[in-house]
Amino acid sequence: MTAETVKLKFDQEEVNKAEEEYKKLQLDPAQQEMVDSLTKIMNDLVPLPEAAVKGFTWKVMTNWQKMRRITIAELSSRPLRDRIEVSKEIIKQAKKLYVNLLSEATPEQKIMLERKFDTVLKQSSELLQN
Repeated sequence: MTAETVKLKFDQEEVNKAEEEYKKLQLDPAQQEMVDSLTKIMNDLVPLPEAAVKGFTWKVMTNWQKMRRITIAELSSRPLRDRIEVSKEIIKQAKKLYVNLLSEATPEQKIMLERKFDTVLKQSSELLQN
C-alpha cells in the first residue's frame, strides 16, 4: 500500500476539541511565532484543519515547556541551533500525539505517519549538522 492509498483518520472528537481550544487562546508574539512555524511543518504531515493542528501544536508545546521548565519566550532569545533542537523535541512529542489520535488505525496508517515525522526529523538533524 502506498502513502497515497492509505487515508489517515483521526479521532474527530479530539480534533474538534483542539480547534475550539485554539480559538480561545491568547498567545504572546513568541508563542504565536513558534505555533505558526511548527504548524507549517505539521500541516504537511497530517490532513487536519489548520486550527486543529495549531491546537495540538500548542498542547505539545505547553507540555514541553512544563517538562523543560522554560518558556517559549525565553527560547526565542537562544541561538538558532537551540531553537532547532527544541523544534525536533516538540516534533517527536507531536509524532506520539498524532499516532495516538489515529482512530481505527491500521498498522499501515501508523507506519506511514511515523515515517512522515521521521523524515522531517532527519531533515532537521541535517540542518543542525550544516
